[in-house]
Amino acid sequence: MLQVTKPTIFVVTIQTRSTPAQTTVLVAGGGPSGLAAAAELAHQGIDCVVIEPRPEVAHSRPRAKTTNVRTMEHFRRWRIADTVRRAAPLAVSWSQRVTFCASLTGERILDFDGAFGLTTDRVDHFAEPGQQVPQPMVEQVLRGHVLSSRKVDFRVGGSVVGLDDRGAWVDVRVRDAEGVETVISARYVLGCDGASSVTRQQIGASYVGTSDPRPNFNVVFSAPELETPLGRAVQYWIVGSAGAGLMGRLDLSGVWWAIFPGVGPERGAEQASALIEQLVGAKVDHEVLATDSWTARMLISDTFSKGRVYLVGESAHLNPPWGGHGYNTSVGDAVNIAWKIAAVEQGWASADLLDSYEPERRRVVEQTVASAASHLGSLAGDLSADARSIEVAKRSEFYSLGLVLGYSYAGSPAVQPGPMAPPLLDLTVYVPSTAPGGRLPHQWLPDGSSLFDHLGAGMTLLGPLSANADQVERLVARAADRGIPLTCLESPPNYPWRDEFLLIRPDQHIAWRTTQPDDIDLPLVTGHRSPDAWPASRQDDLTRPSVLQGTAPVMDVAGPGDRPAASSQT
Repeated sequence: MLQVTKPTIFVVTIQTRSTPAQTTVLVAGGGPSGLAAAAELAHQGIDCVVIEPRPEVAHSRPRAKTTNVRTMEHFRRWRIADTVRRAAPLAVSWSQRVTFCASLTGERILDFDGAFGLTTDRVDHFAEPGQQVPQPMVEQVLRGHVLSSRKVDFRVGGSVVGLDDRGAWVDVRVRDAEGVETVISARYVLGCDGASSVTRQQIGASYVGTSDPRPNFNVVFSAPELETPLGRAVQYWIVGSAGAGLMGRLDLSGVWWAIFPGVGPERGAEQASALIEQLVGAKVDHEVLATDSWTARMLISDTFSKGRVYLVGESAHLNPPWGGHGYNTSVGDAVNIAWKIAAVEQGWASADLLDSYEPERRRVVEQTVASAASHLGSLAGDLSADARSIEVAKRSEFYSLGLVLGYSYAGSPAVQPGPMAPPLLDLTVYVPSTAPGGRLPHQWLPDGSSLFDHLGAGMTLLGPLSANADQVERLVARAADRGIPLTCLESPPNYPWRDEFLLIRPDQHIAWRTTQPDDIDLPLVTGHRSPDAWPASRQDDLTRPSVLQGTAPVMDVAGPGDRPAASSQT
């Protein structure tokens, strides 16, 4: 298979160490979710071993291309946001537009400017704008980052093939490229091994959900002379004709990607060149570099954990690529479970805190899968060349800050008791709120720094500290008695919520809101006490895939030549 020509950003050399007989966390899989888990664990000072079959990151199939603002905020915490942007062939300043047109050389129908959180302006809502960058380049940056940490042992060429639960630890069987098996004992296992997850099978979990019956076909091709009179865009949607599809640049050296909804593998392989020229609307000199057939799937595991094993990313859920949320959701999973493991291992949280992983992340996953699935009726071939109908059908796909930033962990056993967050009725609108469970509203400070830059690695108390110094001092003492790392931060003078005391978790979500720090229940937010207002009915609601009720488990999700789609395309 030909490799896509790409800019050389840097070279990562894997320097494997001898495999330890034991580790705190074993991460099965070194894709985006596994690398994110390792990055967060290292950020929190926890050692881990990552087992990844691929010696090198393959660039022939770009998979995800949208890194959203929330994922970029996590990259900022790990101090790699700028590195990711330097690795990206398309700078944010190059284009922030999605264009709908009759063909790449035809008439413009509609533009969506500022799509996917792309902006060169400093916006108070978030600390980092989105970034269009092929997933392999993100993985390359993450590999370099975790390899620089003494806390991460990143091992390539092997695969996790079995788990044996020993109660206080898990024995993980690892098979190398020569077929030799070794055993690593880990206190926790994170299953980041994707759609065909061994860890999911080992804990007896199954996907539940449905698949879109229509096939899809991807092509990566080189066409150095290809230009368009429509101007710059990160995506071009060609609609209103039999040759509908979408395409865009992978770099500025002539490498492009294209997606053909409704095209199966046989037709795609035989007619790839003709399909490309239909999108372009003219003959074009090109070379097909890679092709890929896939099916959109809406799948959520019936459980996210068993004992000390946790499913993270695509091992727990698959969703269609529309909107570009799949890989970003996987990063959110990784951050959520990793900081909690760190808190338990550092002694300031109970092991019961880990039980909050599934109820917190399942609701986010359900919202994300439902959002992506809602676009299945408005693929390129389903749309007419009418600007108004396209605006109505596609707006929430390109403007989704309500989903990206507005999700909440309200109702979690590790968050201040209160009502569940209402459903997100308009995914395009983000309304900042300090309601417990939500992400802390962001603000830029006068010195040019982000409010998020000043949060601690552990818990942070943000509020009018000097106005209630006695209670703040008592909270600091209570935290110290429990070994809870607590950073105290005075609210900025112009912060809209400056009169509230907000207890912020390591993942920048609000654990508690009050005007009286004495009211903050530290045992509850660290898993030492269950909230009284946690009814059994809510536990039922948050431990089943409600958006997929009534569907049968799907076991075989990756047959020959048919790759399931999750974070794979847009």
